Amino acid sequence: MARKSVCILLFVCVLFSVSQAAQDKTSTNSETGWISLFDGKTLNGWKINENKSTFTVRDGMIVANGPRSHLFYVGPVENADFKNFEFKADIMTRPGSNSGMFFHTEYQESGWPKKGYEVQVNNTHSDPKKTGGLWSKKDVFKSPVKDNEWFTQHIIVQGGEITIKVNGKTTITYNEPEKKRRGIGQKLTGGTLALQGHDPDSTVYFKNIMVKLLAPRSAGLIKVVLLTGGHGFEQKPFYEIFDSFKGIEYTKVQLKDHSEIFEDIGDWDYDVIVLYNMTQNISPKRRENFKKLLSRGIGIVALHHNMGAFQAWPEYRKIAGGKYYLKPAEENGVKRPGSTYKHGLDMKIHIADTSHPITRGMSDFVIHDEGYKLCGFEKDNHVLITTDHSVSDKTIGWVRQFDRSGICGIMLGHDHFAYENENFRRLISRAIKWTAGRLK
Repeated sequence: MARKSVCILLFVCVLFSVSQAAQDKTSTNSETGWISLFDGKTLNGWKINENKSTFTVRDGMIVANGPRSHLFYVGPVENADFKNFEFKADIMTRPGSNSGMFFHTEYQESGWPKKGYEVQVNNTHSDPKKTGGLWSKKDVFKSPVKDNEWFTQHIIVQGGEITIKVNGKTTITYNEPEKKRRGIGQKLTGGTLALQGHDPDSTVYFKNIMVKLLAPRSAGLIKVVLLTGGHGFEQKPFYEIFDSFKGIEYTKVQLKDHSEIFEDIGDWDYDVIVLYNMTQNISPKRRENFKKLLSRGIGIVALHHNMGAFQAWPEYRKIAGGKYYLKPAEENGVKRPGSTYKHGLDMKIHIADTSHPITRGMSDFVIHDEGYKLCGFEKDNHVLITTDHSVSDKTIGWVRQFDRSGICGIMLGHDHFAYENENFRRLISRAIKWTAGRLK
């Protein structure tokens, strides 16, 4: 009997080693945007709740074997607070084993997680809910994979939609109802990730645990937050621009504390930020939150007097691509005079790039607007529109990339003369769609 057990064990070990070697070979092909959450040696960045011996690290894998326990991600990526993302891991189960991958959850000292969703890991355990299913919401009752073989489980959360794939094939798609239940429970409110140790008879291996951050939506209405404050403007005709756009839903936010919208981004649900503010104060925390949104791919459209915003934050020029200097300044050893402006100019606008999605098909046009001169521009801007007016800088509109976000800067937009210009409206509409990833 003992000899038979040794033979079985040797066979399983050989199978395990071959499967692992094959999987390791493919996992070396890196994909843009993926961030590893496991260093292969320690549980740094992770926290075990009850029964801490259930999770161990062995041969580059996290092994779950022991009494009920959950391993929560608490590391630095997104401060362990994920909203829209892809989450995947390579997994192998032993016969009769049960586990799970949790998301939008939070650390708790003991018990089954009360917050968030679980994606099942179970090929032959007695629980009828199998691998590839969203536990208790949209279950799978026949496992698409086998024990003792490595497989990849891939979770995609974007907006209110959850997609689960196993070895590249979609097992379920679930759309969370618009009317979410109140209180703690299964709902898409953001949170951390976790792995499950189910019971002492279950042994499950995890490796190549990775996350990719996503912008909120790839379909449906584009949700825009429109920031104002710090500079006067003609409100009625300005908002009429956005009322006229189809497929774009906007929310007005007049900043009262300069940048308070970036104080807490836990419930962020916008695809694009349109900045028409010239407010100044933005704390280190708010700066970091702003940049976190850029790491998620949230689009930025910066209009007109926003070029004068956040003067004391040097990195903002690099984000927006342009800066109006409210007073003389020195940057990186270069002295810059204060920028100048002039109202009531009839500016001939030249389409510098007729192939870009924002300006494709547009012709040169004239606009009655305010011009800026002696501004600073990033050298790697891709310029879309220019002017040859003598009291304006040549660059009028540009696009750039910052982290994972598309940025569009447009110098135009002082008052109703500009707001009512159809070409100006077209530029804004297309800029929103392009920065949202909807215009190719």
